[in-house]
Amino acid sequence: MKKFDILQLFYPRLCLLCGQTLLTVEQHLCLHCLCDLPRTYYHKRSDHPMHKHYAGIPQIRNVSAFLFFEKDGKAQTLIHAIKYYGNKHLAEQLGCLASLEMKPYGLLEDIDCLIPVALHPKRERQRGYNQSEWIARGIASVCRRPVNRDTLYRNVFTVTQTRKTFYERHLNTEKIFGLRNPDALAGKHVLLIDDVITTGATSIACIETLTTVPDIRISVFALAVVSP
Repeated sequence: MKKFDILQLFYPRLCLLCGQTLLTVEQHLCLHCLCDLPRTYYHKRSDHPMHKHYAGIPQIRNVSAFLFFEKDGKAQTLIHAIKYYGNKHLAEQLGCLASLEMKPYGLLEDIDCLIPVALHPKRERQRGYNQSEWIARGIASVCRRPVNRDTLYRNVFTVTQTRKTFYERHLNTEKIFGLRNPDALAGKHVLLIDDVITTGATSIACIETLTTVPDIRISVFALAVVSP
């Protein structure tokens, strides 16, 4: 018996959602669960509810999210695996999958670069990585655009926003982002990438910072959005 087969016998790779043993070609999720994810299909619509978060911001072009996030739902399980259990490669896989599904609809065609929502350095050290950056890496593997993780930075360490109202979230994110070398983004169309959008407060704080750049155009993508 091969060494790989022995490892599989004692340490089987299991689907994160259903617990079934994964086939050799499957990563993190079995094919059934991958097909059964709670997709938003927002990339097929121009009138979806996410637009309300960014109404009145003239620099916004497209907004979309891949999955619906519900308490105790499948997307929550995946997001928690990414954020709290070190599964950065799951973030990359889901970013890649989302990109493959969006690409035929032209949403990524004129993007110049991908900008992950920045983590404070202290938070990134705690977590070991920025989950939004790994989502961006997955998208970049399909659309062949660079990931810019250096220009947008977070200069204030904030506590978790999970139980905050929109107003509290807005206050918690006000003026917490900054830009290094903003001229590098002048005239560019950037795709801002977040893991989960609840009220949109964090992404709006990023956008308020990015819109100080001349002639910038901004699209927004989240791996998951709270179900309306």
